[in-house]
Amino acid sequence: MSMTSIYNKRNAGKAFSFLLITLGIGLVAMRTGIFWDNTTFVSAMGGALYDNGITAWGSIPAEGDPGHPPFIATLMAASWRLFGRSLAVSHAVLLPFVFGILWQSWDLCCFFFRKTGDAVAAFALVISDATLLSQMTLVTTEVPLVFFFLLALNGLLRGSQWRKAVGLSFLGIVSLRGMMLCGGLFVVDLFLNRAFIKWKAYAVGCLPAVAFIAWRMACKGWVISNPAGTWGDATGYGSLVGFFRNLSWNIAVVGQRFADFGRIVPLLFVAFTLVFRRGWRSVRYREMLAVAIGSTCVVWGISLFIVNPIGHRYFTVSYMLFALLAAAMLREYLHSKILYCAMLAALLAGNFVIYPDKMAQGWDASLAQLNYWGVRRDMMDYIDGKKIEVAEVATFFPNNGEVDGVDLNGDRRVWADFTGRENYVFYSNVFNLPDETIDAIHRNYRLVKRFCKMGVRAELYEISPGRSPGR
Repeated sequence: MSMTSIYNKRNAGKAFSFLLITLGIGLVAMRTGIFWDNTTFVSAMGGALYDNGITAWGSIPAEGDPGHPPFIATLMAASWRLFGRSLAVSHAVLLPFVFGILWQSWDLCCFFFRKTGDAVAAFALVISDATLLSQMTLVTTEVPLVFFFLLALNGLLRGSQWRKAVGLSFLGIVSLRGMMLCGGLFVVDLFLNRAFIKWKAYAVGCLPAVAFIAWRMACKGWVISNPAGTWGDATGYGSLVGFFRNLSWNIAVVGQRFADFGRIVPLLFVAFTLVFRRGWRSVRYREMLAVAIGSTCVVWGISLFIVNPIGHRYFTVSYMLFALLAAAMLREYLHSKILYCAMLAALLAGNFVIYPDKMAQGWDASLAQLNYWGVRRDMMDYIDGKKIEVAEVATFFPNNGEVDGVDLNGDRRVWADFTGRENYVFYSNVFNLPDETIDAIHRNYRLVKRFCKMGVRAELYEISPGRSPGR
């Protein structure tokens, strides 16, 4: 058998394996609704383009425009026009990107690990990150963002200018954070290649992002901070003291994001190896660390100086690259298999972490969110079965607004906004409410119905006797 035949068979086997994993993710994700910020990026923005034309970007309502390139909205609107507007279609559209993430992750592992067994072990560790797994089950911008990032990174590492150029071109128009990741890749390229950096890919890759920014300024008059939006001023510190208080808080938040959902185990392993095993002396480790940190350096550099919340998903690619570095460092240890299993178990166990109600959790950052959809459907059926009007039920982000915004089912009923005067409250511990709101619900309402699955709850409260609406 020729080497070409062996190579083709191996590629076919790899493609088949990744296809099976992709279909498995698709089956798990198919009934997952529109979640978290995607109620804006997908439902609201995609709905505007679906109604007014897939390229009618100017039709996106100003109050619901976060300033990001409408990549996912355009993709969804076009798909809905062709195949119908539904959750199933929305998830199916993103499955090729899921497949691409798996393929590019494997390619990345093969670059750093020559032995197939080592590459397989590293690959399993890389894709086991809770935030990555969760994002691959959601209709979200993050899936194409991670794919195009990995495509560009592999192009950079392997000297493939076309891969780097294509990856950068799309990465820059997926979202504003995609543009930041382009900057991070340039920093990585500069560190690895210094004066030998090849500029053509960056010149080509930046054109779509520059074109979008130019269009944005011409049509909207702003790029990042929406004057008509609900997000507020990203730099609204108020004072110098406020600036340093916000900076200190953001540093702590970024640290927590890197340690959350089991990542603390591989992170401590990397830190211990660098410091106490003198791993910093290794050129290979320093380069891998530069890739892991440098790739998101613009993201966390900007995140530290804004007042907006910092999501776990902002650093997904760094989580993956730190896992890759941890896998490479295992060769330094005698009991490497035990250490590997501990790290893998910690990452997988991160999906079962449930924080107390009054502690905010990144619910789009672990597979724990999958438990929400079943209890939510049960509660919806209960509300409908009791003939309770949705307009009489207060609920919260990301379940507020139209029912259709989550389910893409044409149900235009609108939930009430919570004021404390509504007849009913639909509460779930995935809503991350202020302590005062949780206390108000427990003080003024009585529990009517609860559905629970693996720590995730959906609860219906009715206003307590003696407290009428409006009081």
